[in-house]
Amino acid sequence: MTDQPEADAYPAHPADPADLFVTLYDALPDDLFEGWTVTEWSGDPEVRRQATELSETVLDLGELPPETTEKIITEEGHRGRFTVLLALDIALAHANPYGPYHGSPAMTAILVRYLTEGRFNSEETDGALLPRCAYPGRPRGRRAKDEFFGVHRVPADYWDGVEHEVLPAVHDAHFSKDRPVTVGCAPLLETFDDVELSFEKRFGMTVYRLRPVDSPGLRTRIKTIIRRLDEAGAQIAVLPEASLDDTLLEYWKEAAFDSAGRDREAHPLRYLLVGSGPLGSTEPPPNRAVLLDRWTGRELLAQDKLSGFTLDARQMREWRLPHAPAEGVAEEYITPGTGVRLLDCSLGRIAVMICEDLSRSIVWDRELRACGVSHLFVPIFSKPILPFRWEQQGAERQVTLLGSWVTVANSLAVGAAIPETEIPQPRFTCLVAGPRGLERETYGMDIQFGRAETGDELGMVDPADGSETGERVLPRVFPGAVYNMWHDHWPRC
Repeated sequence: MTDQPEADAYPAHPADPADLFVTLYDALPDDLFEGWTVTEWSGDPEVRRQATELSETVLDLGELPPETTEKIITEEGHRGRFTVLLALDIALAHANPYGPYHGSPAMTAILVRYLTEGRFNSEETDGALLPRCAYPGRPRGRRAKDEFFGVHRVPADYWDGVEHEVLPAVHDAHFSKDRPVTVGCAPLLETFDDVELSFEKRFGMTVYRLRPVDSPGLRTRIKTIIRRLDEAGAQIAVLPEASLDDTLLEYWKEAAFDSAGRDREAHPLRYLLVGSGPLGSTEPPPNRAVLLDRWTGRELLAQDKLSGFTLDARQMREWRLPHAPAEGVAEEYITPGTGVRLLDCSLGRIAVMICEDLSRSIVWDRELRACGVSHLFVPIFSKPILPFRWEQQGAERQVTLLGSWVTVANSLAVGAAIPETEIPQPRFTCLVAGPRGLERETYGMDIQFGRAETGDELGMVDPADGSETGERVLPRVFPGAVYNMWHDHWPRC
């Protein structure tokens, strides 16, 4: 049984596969996916057969003739729309640089459009159509609308709140989608001697500023961290919040570039999130995190903290914050960010959230879900990471919701001020969480806790958490890629 034909209610359909997908996806009512109707369609052998035939037409011609689309929708209504969407999805998988299919000349123009313009669709349709880089980290039962397809349709109002860039191939590290990527997290800040923390009155309330103390000792640690990252085989690195300012950012660029080599075995480190801190001349400055390309010193991604953190009196006492007021609250004195920045590369679709942003995810959930973010880097300034606390809870939520890998990096500064009697051992300095398996058959998660004892030591995972040799190892993530096991209508490869 199908719904009544309604082709006249919609404008003429474009021939371009990406623009046609956007048009049909938006025309397919969301409430169809609240019941079982679309699930039934997706399992219908006739729908699958027709979608496969139509996909072959698209892969041969590079388009779907509008008269073909009109005929199907006139005869079958929404079921026809869904059938054509499945066909287009199969074809667009051949334009996805992170997917399992390659070598379809007719889809080259769409691939080039994505690499140059940052989306599959043209200016003829609004918003964006992006290649999938992640799939929700929960069992694949009845699917939401977007989960049927190997692309992400990003509505215009969501897309307008995102700054998105595709990393040019010349700057891409070209991670293999089937091999894990090692992550190095170093605390850098050891005590409050490494931190400049000030409280003042502004606008009738107490505010605080937080920045690192630039010193010869801190710069020596930076060089040691870079060397140890290479020696340990780290390919990407994440540093904590409050460890960056303008002068230290330039020092990171110089130290990383000067020590780089083109031998991947000897110098595997490529991308560094060099923490976050007050950058720029704005008053107050943003709390900004920066991702660097070690080979070029180029800034690949910069993200401003979206939500300032409010310290209460209990926290200020527990953390032994120097010069803190005895009562009341203190608000982080920053200019908050106004949008989410995303970077696509062979690692996946990367976003950065800074400390409090992980807890206030309602501010950015819809954009990250719509765009399908596969990797979240989260620098924090907090007391030591412990199992089952807010860091793990926030990370697990994003693993389930997005299917993303989440890397949380903390310093030692707050923990050094808190006696061991108040916080048990072991105290962790980093956390990496992600889906347990590609198949998405369970709710199981891969949770890796790393710990370091000094500012220039790397957070290593205990043997029970990930080592097959009995030695402590670096945590690892998997690259974001789309796999054909997530989509039953795709041909098996």
